[in-house]
Parts: sequence; structure tokens; C-alpha cells
Amino acid sequence: MKAFRWLDTLFALLLVLLGAAHLLAAFVPRLAPLRGPWDAGAAVAIVTMGLMNAVRSQRASDRLLRWTTALATLLTTALCFGVLYRYPANVLHQPAALAVAALAVAELLFAIAG
Repeated sequence: MKAFRWLDTLFALLLVLLGAAHLLAAFVPRLAPLRGPWDAGAAVAIVTMGLMNAVRSQRASDRLLRWTTALATLLTTALCFGVLYRYPANVLHQPAALAVAALAVAELLFAIAG
């Protein structure tokens, strides 16, 4: 189980890094009135999900944290898949969206498994 905890923490920190990269790459160059807040909100959701999963991976006995993190991860994952479904060109032009979706699914499984 120690190896899985290490992998869980690594995936969570990768989500934090991808969220920060999303904020820098997508939000800063395009300060459009409608696109900027959406990109910033998505980046904050990804970073928050990663930080919640990083804390959860170190506190295995906290059931409330585990289930709230699973719910937050589920909602963010659903939003990510919704964007990928609505804009399928994102998979080809922005592979980070697919990476976030894959890491979020892995973190959701880690959160449910406990």
C-alpha cells in the first residue's frame, strides 16, 4: 500500500502542476472578457482538486476528507470530460486536457478505494 500512496501523491502533485501550467498558458495570453475567467476558473478547479487529493493521500483515516475529495474530483472530472466531448479538437491541440482527465480518473479511483 505504501507504493500506491506514493503514486497517489505523485498524481495529485502532477494535477497541481498541470493546473498551474493551464493558468499560465491559457489565461495570461488571452485576457478576453469571457475566455479569461473560464480558463482561470478551470485552472483553480484543477489545482484545488490536486491539493485536496495530495492531502487525502497523506491522511488515509479521514473518511470525510476522502469522500469530499472524491466528490470534488468527480465533479471536476465530469467537467473535464464535458469539455473534451464538446470540443474534441482539444484532444489533438491540447493534450494536457486528456492528461488532466486521465490523472483525475486515477485520483478518483484512489479516493474511492481509500
